[in-house]
Amino acid sequence: MTLCRDNTSPVVEVQSKPVEDWGSFLKIYINYPNPHITCHGSLDCVDIQKMDKPGQRHIEINRRTLSRELEKFAQKEYRFAAQAEFNDLWCTVDFADANFEIAVVEYIRRLLLEHYFPFSRAAIKTHC
Repeated sequence: MTLCRDNTSPVVEVQSKPVEDWGSFLKIYINYPNPHITCHGSLDCVDIQKMDKPGQRHIEINRRTLSRELEKFAQKEYRFAAQAEFNDLWCTVDFADANFEIAVVEYIRRLLLEHYFPFSRAAIKTHC
């Protein structure tokens, strides 16, 4: 499913199942050195287990934290660089609404693009 494609909006590629069939949250992996954003909808995914590496950054975005976390992206409080401590970030996006969760991820990508040009090449892809 392609939602849109222009200079500010990514292609959203659903590879495994329709958005409507996802669980009640998304685990999002943002990688900088190899710019990509991957959505995971299943806790059983082996890639999600990788988020437990030492020093891994992880944030939660939900009704209570939405404004604060988006402001941190806008103000470049979440830094990205080709260094181990800044090269990736895991986000749990939990609104029990898959379409809204994808919209939040798209907006995060646009905020990142304001500070990090490599994210202009980053499509948002689903994994599971």
